[in-house]
This record gives sequence, structure tokens and C-alpha cells, in this order.
Amino acid sequence: MAVAVTFAIITMMLGTSGETQAPSRAVRVGLLLPGLAPDAARKGEAFVAFRDALAQQGYREGQNLTLEPRATERQVDLGGLAVELVQLKVHVIVTGGIAATRAARTATQSIPIVGVAVGGDPIALGLAQSIARPGGNFTGFLHAGTDNAKLIGLLKEALPDVTRVGILWNPDNPIAKGHVERLEPEAHARGLNLRALQAKNIQELDAAFATFSGERIRAVYVVADPLWLSLPKQAAEAAMRHRIAAIWGHVPIADAGGLMAYAPDTIDQFRQAAGYVKTILGGTPPGDLPLQYPTRWTLVVNLKTAGVIGVTLSPLTVNRADRLIE
Repeated sequence: MAVAVTFAIITMMLGTSGETQAPSRAVRVGLLLPGLAPDAARKGEAFVAFRDALAQQGYREGQNLTLEPRATERQVDLGGLAVELVQLKVHVIVTGGIAATRAARTATQSIPIVGVAVGGDPIALGLAQSIARPGGNFTGFLHAGTDNAKLIGLLKEALPDVTRVGILWNPDNPIAKGHVERLEPEAHARGLNLRALQAKNIQELDAAFATFSGERIRAVYVVADPLWLSLPKQAAEAAMRHRIAAIWGHVPIADAGGLMAYAPDTIDQFRQAAGYVKTILGGTPPGDLPLQYPTRWTLVVNLKTAGVIGVTLSPLTVNRADRLIE
């Protein structure tokens, strides 16, 4: 059944011949991207990946496509930007993360919304009626399929002697608090004591790492958030500056110098979103397109960073890694 659904989606995207068909009309697509300064929206890796994938689908900016990216460093400011995109009468809105998706859904019940890296349970959050047929004007790609206890377990496995672990989360993220609350009993079951701190921007992230370091907490789990994904180098450097062994929910942060990451490929989800956008522009209601779970989670371990911050990771973790950075 899953194979049939996937084949049907690919056929809709590419046409019966398997070749990309030239779109017959000019379109306007909005993007709602948290974690970025407004003037940096077009420079982000997610935007570039989405734009280039749309070009492969036959929609080229400056020809038959106008892209309207809107970005903000504070997720609580997304509502106004979502309304702005609605007023521009964009044909589709592509959102990054749960906060942007909820802001877009609040702003419009008619313009199609394609969410990317949408965390939490979309049914419980009122975004979808089901995974197979979300209904309404929403579909997309989920940042789901594992729980936060998995990342805590990986951190404990990597550093077996750890007994105190820091948890760092963004209170602007509407689902992060629930993740932290559910995590506490799981951590205690592993013999870990938790210390939770909040951060709404890179400066507060750095300050939180400084606090952890001052309290001799060297292992920290940073709850996945679009803000950290949009600034991977700065996020990774903040942890290294305070010699913190951090595990992240975004692979690009490990690539940028983070110690460990366990996550799906969010940037690739933005590429996949271009296919859904083309399908929707071709006349398929978004609510008829199934929500997509990540097909594979990747553990990336940065041994170079381990040397810089002076930690030795367990051989089990090194052998388990899907990719090592040396």
C-alpha cells in the first residue's frame, strides 16, 4: 500500500512520462522561516535547497515563479508574517517547523500549506485528520519518528560516566516544553539527573552553556528547534566555547562542529517539499497528500570536536555512527 501511494505521488509530480512538465502559469510561493534575520532569508540553506528543487520541477524564479520568503529570529513573531503572505495572495505557503506551520494555519484556512520539519503530533495539534489524508489546506513532512529519550540514551551511551545532563530548549517553540516534561522520568530511569535551561536566541544559548559549564554539567541535550538549524555554525561554536558535549536534533549542526546529532535530513525535506508544491499547483488538494515521516534517522559523530573539547566517546557510539567527522 505504501509503495502504491509513493508511486502515485511521484507520478503526480513528474507526469505519466516520468519527465518534468513545463508549468503553464506564473505562481507566487511564500516561505515562512523562523530562526533567521529577515535579510538572511534568501541565504539560508533551506531556502536555497527549496528554490533549486523547484527549478528542477520547472518553476524558475524570475521566469514563472516569484518566491516570497519571510523570516524572523523570534518564533512568536511569525503570526504577522503569515498574515502578510496571505495578503500577498500567494498560491502556496511553505513553513519551517511547528510554530511557523501553526501561524500559517491560523492566518488562512484556504491557501495550501506545506509544512517541513513539523514536530509533535499533527493530529493532536489539530493540523491533520489523519496521516494518510490530513484534510483541509495542510500537508507536509514531519520531524517525528523517534522521541527525545532516544537522544538522551545516545548521550549516556557516548559518555557512560555522566550522571548529570543539561536540557536546553526554546520556550518560543510550542511543543518543546512538553518534550522536556516527558523526558524527565526517562532520564531518571537511566540514572540521570536533569538540569533544564531555556534559550530564545544564540546569545541566550551561549549564556546557558556557560551556566552549565559553571555547574560542572558537561553533557547537554539541545531540543531540536528551527532557530538552531538556521544558525548551525554559531550554535556549534557556542557549545565548543564552553567545552560542552552536546547532542543536537539537526545534522547540519554536527557538520558545522557540533559533537553529535541524531536527526532526519531537514534540508532534504525542503527539497521534497518542492515536489508537493508542484503537485498542489497542478490541482491536487493538499489535504489529499499524505504526511511524510522521515525515512531514515542519521547519527553523526564529530570526532574532531571531541578532541577539541577533551572528551572520549565510547567505542560503541563511534561504531554505531552512520557518519564520522574526523
